[in-house]
Amino acid sequence: MAGGRIVKLGVCGLFLILTLAGCVTTVNDPLTAKASSKKAVEEYVNLGLGYFQQQQYDLAIKRLRRALEIDPGNPRALSALALVYQAQQEPELAEKTFLDVIREHPEFTQGRSYYAAFLYQNDRLEDALAQLREASNDVEYEGRALLFFNIGQIERRLGHNERAIEAYRKSLVLNPAQPRVRLALAFAYSESGQHEQAWKAFLQYRESVRRGLARHSAASVALGVRTARALGLKDEEASLLLLLKNQYRNSKEARDLLGEP
Repeated sequence: MAGGRIVKLGVCGLFLILTLAGCVTTVNDPLTAKASSKKAVEEYVNLGLGYFQQQQYDLAIKRLRRALEIDPGNPRALSALALVYQAQQEPELAEKTFLDVIREHPEFTQGRSYYAAFLYQNDRLEDALAQLREASNDVEYEGRALLFFNIGQIERRLGHNERAIEAYRKSLVLNPAQPRVRLALAFAYSESGQHEQAWKAFLQYRESVRRGLARHSAASVALGVRTARALGLKDEEASLLLLLKNQYRNSKEARDLLGEP
């Protein structure tokens, strides 16, 4: 299934879910083009998603409704329409539309992932987890690594660190080039008391930072400090404490670890 741009949903600072498949911000209006019905539907949906990204929701709905006039029940159009309703803070209408998609097109993994994000945003964590696990069974879905990352995020938030670790590891099997997943894995190991594994994952994340593929934060450096301390790595602990003091002096993590007011 084709993938496209990623929309970030700020939960735990890392939860990522929405892939707007085929989304573009500008396309030719199909009303002026001689196109097949299938092509017209595709272009109307893309145009609707473009308006959605620009927060022009009324125009987005008009284009998506036009797509549905041509192809009633089109899963991409319905899923996009549900996203618009969600953005307009119409949760009941959004959920009804998401459920219509899942009921009529259970194989449409993209729509199921959208619904999982909706559930997560509404703190329905167990429901979101169930949808993500169902979506992750689609072995041909190109966003599968991201699904497992999100599964890990929810499991970790629920306090199920071993399950979170399993999900993060699966995500990295599917796509090793994910620094944020390695950092999340390091946190999960640390919270489980598996300090050697946490340190290994932290070092892999630090290498990504060194190569310019990721950036440290007060939280990531503090994780390194705590893990090095737990393992008795005095030089590493001192080096990371210095980094925390120099770069993140005003952070809560620095105050906690440096003992400064």
